[in-house]
Amino acid sequence: MLLSDTVSLLIEDGVGVIRVNNPPVNALSHSVRSGILAGLEQANANPDISAIVIGCDGNTFIAGADIKEFGQMPKTPHLPDVLQAIRNSVKPVTAALHGTVLGGGFELALSCHYRVAMIGTKVGLPEVNLGLIPGASGTQLLPRYVGVEKALSMITSGKMVSTDSLTGLIDMKVDDGSLGQASSPLPEHASLVNQASILFSQSTANDVFVAPDKRDIPDSFEENIFESWRKKLAKKAKGQLAPQRAIDAIEAATKLPFDEALALERTLFLACRDSEQSSAMRYAFFAEKQAASGYAKSTSDDDIQSVAVIGAGTMGAGIAIAFANSGYSVTLVETNEDLCVLGLERIRHQYQKMYDQGRVSEAQKEHALSLISGTSDYGNLANIDLVVEAAFEKMSVKKIIFSSLDAVCKPSTIFATNTSYLDIDEIATSTTRPEQVIGMHFFSPANVMKLVEVVKTRSTSEQAVSAVMKTAKRLGKVPVCVGVGFGFVGNRMYAAYGREANMLLLEGASPEQIDSAMESWGMAMGPLAVNDMSGIDIAYKARREYPPIYDDPAYFLAADTMVEHGRLGRKTGVGFYRYENGKKTNDPTTMALIAIEAERLGIEARRISDEEIQNRLVLALVNEGANLLEKGIARNSEDIDTIWLNGYGFPRFRGGPMYYAKAAGISNTIESINYLYRETNKAWWQPSEKLETI
Repeated sequence: MLLSDTVSLLIEDGVGVIRVNNPPVNALSHSVRSGILAGLEQANANPDISAIVIGCDGNTFIAGADIKEFGQMPKTPHLPDVLQAIRNSVKPVTAALHGTVLGGGFELALSCHYRVAMIGTKVGLPEVNLGLIPGASGTQLLPRYVGVEKALSMITSGKMVSTDSLTGLIDMKVDDGSLGQASSPLPEHASLVNQASILFSQSTANDVFVAPDKRDIPDSFEENIFESWRKKLAKKAKGQLAPQRAIDAIEAATKLPFDEALALERTLFLACRDSEQSSAMRYAFFAEKQAASGYAKSTSDDDIQSVAVIGAGTMGAGIAIAFANSGYSVTLVETNEDLCVLGLERIRHQYQKMYDQGRVSEAQKEHALSLISGTSDYGNLANIDLVVEAAFEKMSVKKIIFSSLDAVCKPSTIFATNTSYLDIDEIATSTTRPEQVIGMHFFSPANVMKLVEVVKTRSTSEQAVSAVMKTAKRLGKVPVCVGVGFGFVGNRMYAAYGREANMLLLEGASPEQIDSAMESWGMAMGPLAVNDMSGIDIAYKARREYPPIYDDPAYFLAADTMVEHGRLGRKTGVGFYRYENGKKTNDPTTMALIAIEAERLGIEARRISDEEIQNRLVLALVNEGANLLEKGIARNSEDIDTIWLNGYGFPRFRGGPMYYAKAAGISNTIESINYLYRETNKAWWQPSEKLETI
């Protein structure tokens, strides 16, 4: 019986099976909600039905809300009403789970009286990633099944968890190796699920049938657990409202009657939904989706299977690990066999570290290592599909490597460079196939960081772009296509950000004040601590490899002074900070050296507020981002924000630098940048013409 265009009701062995078929992820659209509610009403009214099962066709159970309905006024029935009908059903309702069970889909499963799950099913409440909390009973029901501690962990992190490890949640596990972990319990397992449902329904005669909201919350949690979590998340998720509101809702579940706590959850959910933070985080969600779109899908003939990585240093090893983790065959290339051995040892050490931390199993570690081999002979790369060069950041070195590859690799091989700054158009001139040359700029550590800038030169073919974008997605990365220019998008903007931090040092702000101000604003790390960690000399050398952007004696003078005094950062034990036994401390010598240079330029030290630091650094990002849009190096504001959210620790609850500027008001942003241009008379503060339309 068809209940809506996505939901049907079947009767099998006295069980009413409500089946959802809303591909690709069975999202909770209006059609699904209304169909389920109609199915519950009909099943409860039918004397031939003794129990109800809700299951989904396809590769997954309900995987969350319908993103097409985001930002729209939801049509009735609303999800809370559907879930209340499930909880209040006079006949027991079983959820048949498989694949990923997320958000509202997981709240639906929690509202059922029983749950049957395929082995390997994953569940989660990821609302916090959109600046929200579960708003349809998730904060109230999850603690009743898994306890307060686990509920706090799952809801405030938004991470998925395997049902195999969640004691108390699943009433029956279904395992059929012939179907695989993602296969649906319906229709193949309808009889098995039905038997379980009948078994559950029969238990009502023994008064075992308990509505989810009538379950007791396990009382085995520390008295101060909520305050402890609030303090922990104030540091870990600094500035974010949703994790704190989630704690409030879960605490209410332990102290208030269900209906009162549920009403509070809804109030907190609506407050989060209407907040600026949630608007920014929902924008970020869609920005990331569109950043990876807009490119023709490569054909099966273009699929990349084998990869070579040139350079076995820290970055090259990380790139090799990223590919091996995704099942690619990887050849690590160095200039001699000894360096190959060192590179392979570096990779083995990294995998051992991951194993010791519980991030990979012994089998996963050994399988990944079996995919990686080493060579110093370019002749062994003849049939490789993709080469990623991660060698020394010097144009002459890159050109020699690409010329050597051009001589031995098959015509279809794509040549990618991991350069952070250099002109890839010029690198491409060293080959006879510039259409196959592209940038694939990973961020360190390459096996961890999500962002990859895919750099399209003036000659790169669309086929090569789409193949590399597809490959980056297979690696689990967030790829963004950008154009050629110094630092591309991310590092070009970071240069503006760092430039302003350097200027503030000359004007009297200390490294610790600048870093503290930006971290309290929401950045993952302050700019000077980042500079020390990556090595102050890296950008110093890049500025000398590439024509300077600005001919100004103050431009990066503080950083240049550090390098010229041998203060390169963590690797030398001293940079903007001093490092002893791995611990960062302030170093008065830093400001003394910078003060000498400031006096030479006639710059007087003054008191600088944290607010000025924050405004100048963020406005520097905004203006440079607009310049990149003007030059066509960035496609749109969404791409820029995706890059900064995934590569530079920009606070997600602020949406990204371009979104932040729009949220603050474009006229206000332009006025602030104009003020800095007038006050400083620095060319870099000239407002971009593109600011009006970002």
